[in-house]
Amino acid sequence: MTEPADPGAAVEPDAERPDFSPLDRVGLNLHVVLPMAALDAASRERLAAKVELARWRQILVVANGGPELWRSVRASGVGGEDPIDRFSTDAVVGWLAAQRGAPRGLLLYPGEPVVDLQALGRAAGWHQASPLMLGLHPHWGSWFGYRVVMLTDTDWATNRVWADMLASVCARCATTPCVTACPAGAVGTRLDLARCIAHRLQPDSACTFDCAARLACPVGAQHRYDEGQRRHSYAASLAAIRRYRKAGA
Repeated sequence: MTEPADPGAAVEPDAERPDFSPLDRVGLNLHVVLPMAALDAASRERLAAKVELARWRQILVVANGGPELWRSVRASGVGGEDPIDRFSTDAVVGWLAAQRGAPRGLLLYPGEPVVDLQALGRAAGWHQASPLMLGLHPHWGSWFGYRVVMLTDTDWATNRVWADMLASVCARCATTPCVTACPAGAVGTRLDLARCIAHRLQPDSACTFDCAARLACPVGAQHRYDEGQRRHSYAASLAAIRRYRKAGA
């Protein structure tokens, strides 16, 4: 099957499709509308303990592919520890409020982890497993990120997952450059997380603010995040590692 220009083609021809172009313009260029049945059992159980699920009909998942979101965040002047989260949430909440019929939405992410983002990504055709312990999108590679998940009371067209989106990109990779590029030798059939962390914590480690293995992956390489975004993200993850180790000391 050949993937169409819009891989999120609607399956209900008469159902309304919202205009996502305002989100596209700020780099929130991946969006999928899923039925409530797309929730995995564990997420549904966690949500049911906090939310009256019968009030909601669909799940809206918004993500970014490529560097444009970071550029929009920087241009907006949004600061703080989590500028991407703040910018993305404000953008999606504002966009939803402007839709016809004033639909209601309940923000699930960012926030307390009650839904499995990777499970939703698999349902959308976005997530494939990789040796880097990062999800790989078949087009954007590892250069995409989940930004907002909401329950909505909408009746929008849901999205079809095309067969081409499910074929493993890693299985078609003969040279495995991510494995050979890792200076810590932490990447193989799976990631040796302890070895990766130990190498990142070394003084003057080249992996402090970037990941050579991730940069070596050819999938979506043309959509690589800007250096500033990579530095921001890896600095945050390293700070979290140090807090965790200090708490466990």
